[in-house]
Amino acid sequence: MQRAIEYIAFFVVVVLLQALLFDNLLISGLVVPLYYVVFLVLLPVKMDRLWLLVLGIVMGMTMDVSMGTAGLNTIATVAVAFLRPVAMNLAMGKDVAHESIPYGGAIDNRSFVLYATMLVGLHQTLFFGFESLGSHPLFTIGKIILSTIITVALVVLTARLFRRVVG
Repeated sequence: MQRAIEYIAFFVVVVLLQALLFDNLLISGLVVPLYYVVFLVLLPVKMDRLWLLVLGIVMGMTMDVSMGTAGLNTIATVAVAFLRPVAMNLAMGKDVAHESIPYGGAIDNRSFVLYATMLVGLHQTLFFGFESLGSHPLFTIGKIILSTIITVALVVLTARLFRRVVG
């Protein structure tokens, strides 16, 4: 029950940070940190797939309401939730089997950054790809790459803090 309360609080904090800070942060037209994906990246390793999908839908719908994006966030977060176990296996292999969260312990920084980059890159590609259908592909690719880099950096910083608080 204690872990559930921690993750509910984490959900609320992530949504508020995205809505109040990152949605209003104007770095440039190319850098749009969609930070809220950190919630799905840092969920417990052994979380049931159905719960991953449910939480992906809830996060996506919450962000769609907050950002007024009519399903773009939900599409991206559900894809991330669905492919999270695959990304975890590809990036971390068997090292992650006995961990509670996908950061620290037997998991090295390189594996975690690879895992986070796969998920964040997938999320950003789907979100910005659907957002800009048919318009300026080079601009969209630049936006995906730069936003992924910034968001992964934020995810890694959050993971370090999260590991100290929860781990």
